[in-house]
Amino acid sequence: MMHDKRLGDPIVMGLAAFVIAQTLLNLPNAHLVPAQVTLFFMPAILVCGGLVYFLACIFSYVRGDTFGLSVNGFYGAFFTSLFLFFYLELKGVLQFGTQANEALGTFLLIWTIVTVPFVVAAFRVQLMFGLLFLFVFFAFLGGTLANLAGVNSAFGGYSGLISAAIGLILMAEALLKSVQVHVPQPSPSVADLTARSEA
Repeated sequence: MMHDKRLGDPIVMGLAAFVIAQTLLNLPNAHLVPAQVTLFFMPAILVCGGLVYFLACIFSYVRGDTFGLSVNGFYGAFFTSLFLFFYLELKGVLQFGTQANEALGTFLLIWTIVTVPFVVAAFRVQLMFGLLFLFVFFAFLGGTLANLAGVNSAFGGYSGLISAAIGLILMAEALLKSVQVHVPQPSPSVADLTARSEA
């Protein structure tokens, strides 16, 4: 299905949501802020990585954009389910105890595997998109290894921050492109109109 050009492209909104959620999630993993602040970041991660991502998913569906629909829906589901993982454990609904790392690591492993086709597809779209998803894959892999094998989480954290930086570049490019399309053209002056009528 062709994209409906009358509808706004949700790519800027989706990338902005990704950049915010991915940065907040990975700052603690990269040891740039204390791990305890993760809980403080979770509401913003839920709103940006969940709600805004799902809105971008709906708009992508309306435009007939399968790639955008899949990306926004898939990673919106990730951020939302991760929030619920922490929230329900904090409230005592889920009680993993000493197996919390194993549970989180298994959770991240599934997302690591499913991200592989997105990496391949993204490289077919654009090199920078491919690199973004490659570092998302590394972020998932780093989180998986940190929880299942005790590897330092900095690898996954910095990979996530690099993916967020690439996302910021892509967001800025898409935003500037959308603004250029809608820049009003200067109205012709009286002299221009007179010159045309005399020609």
